[in-house]
Amino acid sequence: MPHFDVTAQQIAGLAAFIHTQRNLALAQKGGRRGVDVSDLQTGNAEAGKQYFDGAGGCATCHSPTGDLAGIASRHKGLELEMRMLYPGRAKSEVTVTLASGQAITGTLAYRDEFTIALTDATGVYRSWRTSDVQYKLDAPVDAHVDLLSKYTDDDIHNLMAYLQTLP
Repeated sequence: MPHFDVTAQQIAGLAAFIHTQRNLALAQKGGRRGVDVSDLQTGNAEAGKQYFDGAGGCATCHSPTGDLAGIASRHKGLELEMRMLYPGRAKSEVTVTLASGQAITGTLAYRDEFTIALTDATGVYRSWRTSDVQYKLDAPVDAHVDLLSKYTDDDIHNLMAYLQTLP
């Protein structure tokens, strides 16, 4: 980045402007700055179970007696909510089909517009140019990402209340 010829007075003025804008933003009404523990206890567990089993589609991938058994004892409060909304440890499976027709399946290790890579069942990392292969990705986390724009506050509060009943 090129050097800017600014005076100390101009830098001080810019810093003062930034601090003023920050303080004005923090003073705005309705500007939540975090989540209180009490916010996580306001839902209706029965409504959360209905959403889980119905409209939310959660039960198509998750089970209260399977993968979610004991979730409330392993994760508390905001950590539980974050894992629900942004399941960062979810593994994606990918099947890469080579020009020869050979299909190779494994856990997605890397993907961008130029490269697809996986770790196969033997633990070997393999990668290809996306232009040279076809691939099919099974990414369970995509269902959570799709729901982010659809959740209402009630949905989140009710799901949290329900998940907290799964000891």
